[in-house]
Amino acid sequence: MEEQKDIGKLDHAMAFETKNMDGMDWYTVDDAGFELDGLYWRKPGELFRRLPMEVKISEGVDYLAWDTAGVMLRFCTDAPEIRIAAKIWHNSRMDHMAPTGSMGFDLYVGSGPRKYYAGSTRFDHTKDEYNVTLFGPCDKRKLREFTLHFPLYSGPESFRIGLTQGALVTPPSPWPDPRPVVVYGTSIQQGGCASRPGMCHTNQMSRMLNRPFLNLGFSGNGKGEPEMAQVMADIANPAIYVLDYDCNAHVEGLQATLTGFIDILRKKHPETPILLVSRLPLVGEFGDSPEYSEERRQYTEIHLDEIRRRRTAGDENLHFLDGLSLYGADPSECTVDGCHATDLGFYQISKRMAPVIERILANFPN
Repeated sequence: MEEQKDIGKLDHAMAFETKNMDGMDWYTVDDAGFELDGLYWRKPGELFRRLPMEVKISEGVDYLAWDTAGVMLRFCTDAPEIRIAAKIWHNSRMDHMAPTGSMGFDLYVGSGPRKYYAGSTRFDHTKDEYNVTLFGPCDKRKLREFTLHFPLYSGPESFRIGLTQGALVTPPSPWPDPRPVVVYGTSIQQGGCASRPGMCHTNQMSRMLNRPFLNLGFSGNGKGEPEMAQVMADIANPAIYVLDYDCNAHVEGLQATLTGFIDILRKKHPETPILLVSRLPLVGEFGDSPEYSEERRQYTEIHLDEIRRRRTAGDENLHFLDGLSLYGADPSECTVDGCHATDLGFYQISKRMAPVIERILANFPN
């Protein structure tokens, strides 16, 4: 076999270029004109963490809270070039997930539901620090709106965004409804294994519905703890709660936690819609005649029993979405390992979940 070659030297489209700090104005997320979404509890100047700094749920959740799944930075600028300089807290070099998704950023241009992919951070994935161009350089200055998605399975210890010197920075378009859609659950909710952050279904649905989303997916560790329910209940004005944690809790855990979890949410938000989502199909459920396993039947019954009981008691704003339907007619093409979603899988989830959320919220106005 021939000596190993650098693919970037054989195909320039496969190469990346490390930059320096020259020729750019460098900003933080707290500077004027930038709007940070997806970190509900963060105060200006603090590090990036998806839960309150003082909250401790479990060792796994505490660790994963530093991953910035669902976090986005929105802004308008006429800069012909945009760079990212970041140092990542911890590496997430997995055998089945691209570093561009686990440790990188990606950028969309446009406003409202009309946002289009503009670029990803390309970097040396053996290192935890990089400075790279994400957009441009372009020949002309033009005021554009951008949305920058943060890493899914890591998070920045330090972060700067660089714009061409002298570029204008102004605030993005306001959300038509600033109430967040709060999604709680598992590795799939966190974005495993999207090839880049913008392909995670919560980010896709944010674009589809033109709404802010709050991603509280904790890989392997979304188990329905009452402490997590209390944190979520402390959100002042959620649009809807989406609970999808079957895979982490398993049947016994779901049976033991679901009623108490909803009770805690309902104490502070008695009328806020809650959407219960059952487990996505796994490899044994692919094919022309998917196996409707005993475990899946039990998950479904737990969800439906909870909804029936609460509706009998007068709670009409509890809803169910069967996860078996979320990948569509051909789920076998939607995972990287029989469990975690590919970009196609996330797209299929988004196409089916977003209309359900939209329909529920249409019946529950501000």
